[in-house]
Amino acid sequence: MRPTILVGLGGSGGWQALAWATDEAALTGARLTLLHACPPNSPLASRAATPSLAVIELFDPPLARAVATTRARLGGDRVDLRLVPGRPGTLLAAAATRAGLVVVGPPARHYPGGYGSTTHHVVTHAPRPVVVVRPVRAEATAPLLGHVVVGVDGDSDPDAALEYGFERAATHRAILAAVHVTPRQREDYWFDETTLGTHFSVEPAGLELLARAVEPWTHKYPQVPVKFAVCAGRPLPGLLRAAHGARLLVVGDHGHGRLGPAGRALLGSVAHGALDRATGPVAVVRPARAQVLRSGPPVRTGAAR
Repeated sequence: MRPTILVGLGGSGGWQALAWATDEAALTGARLTLLHACPPNSPLASRAATPSLAVIELFDPPLARAVATTRARLGGDRVDLRLVPGRPGTLLAAAATRAGLVVVGPPARHYPGGYGSTTHHVVTHAPRPVVVVRPVRAEATAPLLGHVVVGVDGDSDPDAALEYGFERAATHRAILAAVHVTPRQREDYWFDETTLGTHFSVEPAGLELLARAVEPWTHKYPQVPVKFAVCAGRPLPGLLRAAHGARLLVVGDHGHGRLGPAGRALLGSVAHGALDRATGPVAVVRPARAQVLRSGPPVRTGAAR
């Protein structure tokens, strides 16, 4: 059975999310489920559950063309479209229980700090990994340009984020860079096994932690080249420096299921900040146990083909 990628359409970044997800599906053989949340007063919301592309063309020509183009590339049997009235964040989080990956655009800028945005709602509540897509912006001299960068700290189990990062690096034949940020360093260090032995007489702080965390995954994915980065300072700024120019930044959700005001689930501060400030795509991955706990019964929605 093919894995499924759920894509949130709509908003300023919806088409970027669709392009990224289509490339991923073309590479991995996954199916795409495109979810478009219609306002309750939208003409499409009152249509039949499975309107044709000709009907969609009458009311939303860009959506019809995007679906047609995606089906032409992947095959019509691999692309489903769901047109559902309601709030996009709630619908995407519910539909995520039946997907292996969720792909959305970046937070809308008019939400201070991203709070209240569809993106943050999906990342906070979806039980699956979520990739937030924005174009990579970086100079050619960025130290980890084109790498899959995974943040590793000493306060939580990094296995879920590392597993996802190694999978992506293997699929894209990319280098994986494991990054640890510590105030014990005054400078940023980037190295692999060769440069470590050649250039460092004293082992940088945090290297042992990185080596210990990465070792099991190097055995499972021996074809993936690995680099290490130890960055100085606070976690978020250091991680963002390391991820500048990265193909993908992978972070764990360290909200630990805590609730904030009005019973709202909290997203870890580093993951939250990365969604707003990263210069490329960000994947937020929560521990396997938390994924199971956040999964609920699937929500039925109409399918349009």
